[in-house]
Amino acid sequence: MLYDLSVWLAGLILLTPILVFGLAWARISRYYHGRQVHRRQKISYMAALVAGSVSTLAYLGYWSWRVCQMYHATLPLIGLLTLDRLIYVSRALSMATIACLLFGRGPYRMPLALATLWVTFQLWVHGDIIHWA
Repeated sequence: MLYDLSVWLAGLILLTPILVFGLAWARISRYYHGRQVHRRQKISYMAALVAGSVSTLAYLGYWSWRVCQMYHATLPLIGLLTLDRLIYVSRALSMATIACLLFGRGPYRMPLALATLWVTFQLWVHGDIIHWA
């Protein structure tokens, strides 16, 4: 029973960035409706949301690939190549997300920054999925 609890907790931790970005996307229109925000801050925050969402997509793809490996399901080579290149691009995008969040203004900036740091850490640590021999 304790093992099942630890698996559910690990799943929740891995899905947290997706939940945080989903909440930020859902609240963005109501946030800007009632507040005066400079155009540059709004554009910076929107760029952070887009870049962070793409890097979170690569993060989700990586962990989906890991689950497929665990159950010995094979993915086509073109899918693996696409995921590998998306991870490389997402590394830079996740760092750009942090920079844009520093200058932008919008809902849930601190949880977004923490979620992006987690995604960045995971993408840098578990980056290469295709090992060339």
